[in-house]
Amino acid sequence: MAKNKPETNAGSSKGIGKAEINRKRKLLKLLKQQPNNEQITAALANIKYRRKKPKSQEWSKTNIKIAELFKLFTGSANRELFSSNPKIQAAAIAASGSKVFNNLPEGKVSFSLGARAHDKDGNLIWG
Repeated sequence: MAKNKPETNAGSSKGIGKAEINRKRKLLKLLKQQPNNEQITAALANIKYRRKKPKSQEWSKTNIKIAELFKLFTGSANRELFSSNPKIQAAAIAASGSKVFNNLPEGKVSFSLGARAHDKDGNLIWG
């Protein structure tokens, strides 16, 4: 049969979030250092999670992928590409420059092993 484990500090904080526990711990530590500080006692009475959830999602998975494609082909992805205003979005698409690809081979390129085994003068490289 399983033995009952004694209740620890972690067990007593089931309904409380980690941020609230850490804030209470910090405030109690400060209260020991500054016992006359009334702001700390007021803060201890009103401990809650203080971060407000954003109203709209900034970057969705789809927008991240689109931005990566724009960066790959144009070199940058303007934030206005994702604007809900069609005029701003069209201007951002028109303003996106084209990336300059340097040192690309011209004409037909053979990627076979036989073609890559020789240099431009026809000398065997791998032998």
